[in-house]
Amino acid sequence: MESNNKIKDKLVSLEENDFEKLTFETASIARRLAAYLIDALIIIAVIYIISIFLFREIDEFVRTLGTNEQDFNDLVKYEKFVHLFYKLVLNVILSWIIVRLVYFTLIPAIIGNGKTVGKLIAGISVLDINTLNEMSPSRLMLREAVGRILVETILVIPSIISMIIPFFRSDARTIRDLIAKTVVVRDDLYSLE
Repeated sequence: MESNNKIKDKLVSLEENDFEKLTFETASIARRLAAYLIDALIIIAVIYIISIFLFREIDEFVRTLGTNEQDFNDLVKYEKFVHLFYKLVLNVILSWIIVRLVYFTLIPAIIGNGKTVGKLIAGISVLDINTLNEMSPSRLMLREAVGRILVETILVIPSIISMIIPFFRSDARTIRDLIAKTVVVRDDLYSLE
């Protein structure tokens, strides 16, 4: 854990032969986890609101069922219920993926420095590893769409590896950070000298 808190120095070329020394401390796993939990609560709240509309069709179907036992033995109604259930599950999964993608790309673009609401509260930022500047919108999309959604959400094994890898790296970077060449830094310990 101590290696996680080491101060790193990088030289960044600003103009011809003009260098500034940048110092930063990577965000601890605890801060990253706290930020993610706050973001997850926001995402779950949005998905809950969306799910009210998703459940409407299945709720209406259940209301049409009578109290008579024959309704529950009707093959057509059973098949319709199964179809609605699978449709609901698919919609919830797609909503989870789309809401996360929109949240993790749109909010950092609005707030800046790769910050979501959780990162803003936790006092951390996602920056380009080479320049320690705000990452470009295309890099942000790469980090979130490919790194977070494709690799860390849909694929199970890379997701597990991405959760474990920060414990063994001195810079606590995840797979999505490695893909997009980003680093998560503490705002209070990031400065230009």
